[in-house]
Amino acid sequence: MPQITKISPQKRKDRYNIFLDEKFAFGVSLTTLVSQSLKVGNKLDDEQIKKILKGEDFAKLFDSSLKILTLRPRSEKEIKDYLAQKIARSQNIKFRDARESLLIVQIVQKLRRLGFLNDLEFAKWWHSARTRQAKGPRLIKTELLQKGIDRETIENVLSSGTNPKTLAIKALEKKIKAWQKLPDDKSKQKIYTYLVARGFDWDTIKEAIAFYEKKG
Repeated sequence: MPQITKISPQKRKDRYNIFLDEKFAFGVSLTTLVSQSLKVGNKLDDEQIKKILKGEDFAKLFDSSLKILTLRPRSEKEIKDYLAQKIARSQNIKFRDARESLLIVQIVQKLRRLGFLNDLEFAKWWHSARTRQAKGPRLIKTELLQKGIDRETIENVLSSGTNPKTLAIKALEKKIKAWQKLPDDKSKQKIYTYLVARGFDWDTIKEAIAFYEKKG
């Protein structure tokens, strides 16, 4: 049975190298070192080593998840895809196989439990952020669907938001003066193309055009 013959600190903070029978075996975090009571002289069987390495994989992936969550909120699908990509690269397996990893399930459950993952709150945050940029409901809905948010949640979030007409009018504020100098048909075409790309439907676009025509 292999024996721990040396434990040395890595250059990275709170990381340690474990040597078994005078040969480097693997690296562990300080948390693992303490929780597993790893000391020089300890003997480790194959099952213990597997357990330690699995715990290390979990810790690394969990920490990576927390890091990207500090940049901005994420949906569960975003986190699952991110973790699957990391697992696929590290294990040299296909993404769809990595996506089935039990580690992903366990990490997502822990993130949920700690309040770092909540698809409803994420959808509200995304909707608010995109609304401030005067993006339309269609675009926001498409983006949220791509991020794995269910349709019912999306509809509930969109229904409680700013009136689409108000958003469309806001979206045109910096463009309308220049476009109103163009012939009527060209002006309307530019407005239509611009607002469609920003996620507004035809009825909302007509209301926005009517608003600026009335305003003069």
